[in-house]
Amino acid sequence: MRIYISASFAARDRLRPMRDRLLALNYDVTSSWLNEVSRPPNMSEEIFHKKLALQDLVEATSADLMIQDTLTDSTTGGLHVEWGLGLGRFQRQLLWLVGPYKNLFHRLADEQFDSWEDLLEWLDPKVEWHPTLVMAETDWLERSEGSND
Repeated sequence: MRIYISASFAARDRLRPMRDRLLALNYDVTSSWLNEVSRPPNMSEEIFHKKLALQDLVEATSADLMIQDTLTDSTTGGLHVEWGLGLGRFQRQLLWLVGPYKNLFHRLADEQFDSWEDLLEWLDPKVEWHPTLVMAETDWLERSEGSND
């Protein structure tokens, strides 16, 4: 499963160990922003920010699961764009929230966890997986075509 972590840029130092724990559980984490590098001296700030935004969009849409951390408030708002992007993917991406609901769109999360510890405990392979949340992209189509439930 591919996971994108969405959060305030200010939280990246706190979130790197969470990413490492997900990697240790054999999940593929697509959030390269956690290790973002400085702008190259020969690139304008405008071009650099465009490239970063495009990279985040590609990585967020390549994930099966977006986890948004709301424990640290955002000063730039990029995480709200990422959440909206995830909402627009409908059944193609699960949306989980770590931390409190910050707006009404967070209420659309598939799961909400108070802490990363709660989420990681839930994801640990020793814990029984919740099969109702694991659905291939085409499963819902086959189910809707085959029945009138």
